[in-house]
Amino acid sequence: MRIVAVDIGNTRGHIATFELQHGDHPRLKTSAALSHAMIGSPSLYHDARLAKAAFAYSSVHPAVEARFTHAVLRATGRTPAQLGHDFPPAIRNRYRPPAAAGLDRLANAAAAWARARAACVVVDLGTAVTFDVVNARGEFIGGMIAPGLAMQVRALREHTALLPEVTPRRTRRAVGRTTEDAIQAGVSFGLEGLIRTGLAAIRREVGGRARAIGTGGDAPLYRDLFDEVVPALTLEGIAVSYALSR
Repeated sequence: MRIVAVDIGNTRGHIATFELQHGDHPRLKTSAALSHAMIGSPSLYHDARLAKAAFAYSSVHPAVEARFTHAVLRATGRTPAQLGHDFPPAIRNRYRPPAAAGLDRLANAAAAWARARAACVVVDLGTAVTFDVVNARGEFIGGMIAPGLAMQVRALREHTALLPEVTPRRTRRAVGRTTEDAIQAGVSFGLEGLIRTGLAAIRREVGGRARAIGTGGDAPLYRDLFDEVVPALTLEGIAVSYALSR
């Protein structure tokens, strides 16, 4: 089975193609980040390799979602299946209330559990930083939410009179000799501390050494803090959930 997974975010979309043999974990073949305009373009889906593929998606942007579903229907003659509407996330949801859990977090948890089959934590380093925790019974039980690197430096720029906005990056220098370097050090070491202390505290609460999986745009910067980094984890969770629902 070939599954095309699409995640439509607030500012852009992501798409990935997975191959699935019976009983296997989906294997990533291709992935890309796309503009909203591209996500809604029928030409993207006029590909012989996608003629018999199943399309599964998650969306937080209704207008782009409408263009996307219409584009897929025009190109393939089939309507894509929506996570949370046409098929459920492949994880038991113990959040309170359950409907408040974001589908991207549930997709992350589903993919992590399918990989680990043990207690695990997904740290998604994007616009926001989320820790998505799965216990040893395969239940999503919650986690943490904090601002991401870009959001932190933007907040400093917008809420102070003199501080500049910088392009965030990880740094090993704690003493910034310029204002820009000082901001880099502050947000870089702040995020590193959050990841280290957050994982330690979560592991104490769930017991044992929960496997840590990093994902999101900034995850490669902190690769050494995770057991593995899986850039397309959310898309993998959509594919896993769709496959298990068939």
